[in-house]
Amino acid sequence: MNKQELDQFLESHQNIEWQEDTDAMLFRNTNLPWYQEETHRATRVTIAKLQQLTPDQLLQGINKGLDVECITRITGYFAKTRSFNPGKIAELKDRYKPAME
Repeated sequence: MNKQELDQFLESHQNIEWQEDTDAMLFRNTNLPWYQEETHRATRVTIAKLQQLTPDQLLQGINKGLDVECITRITGYFAKTRSFNPGKIAELKDRYKPAME
């Protein structure tokens, strides 16, 4: 990833905070609960490694598998839980979940 690609990546991902270090860059996804609670944590990527990464690979490294979309099936259709209002979220939490046998 060159400088121009990095600038485009950071423009299109406003939730990614970044900071330059001497030989690396530090990245944080401010939308992830893990990073909201522990602000000192960041993904450190050396300049040499950054040049080898694609924007998708960088995003995957920053998120570390923590940015997961939850989907539920209600009355025969699938819905992303991220779009639920507070009442629907409470309803989802109250649902009976059978024990595994």
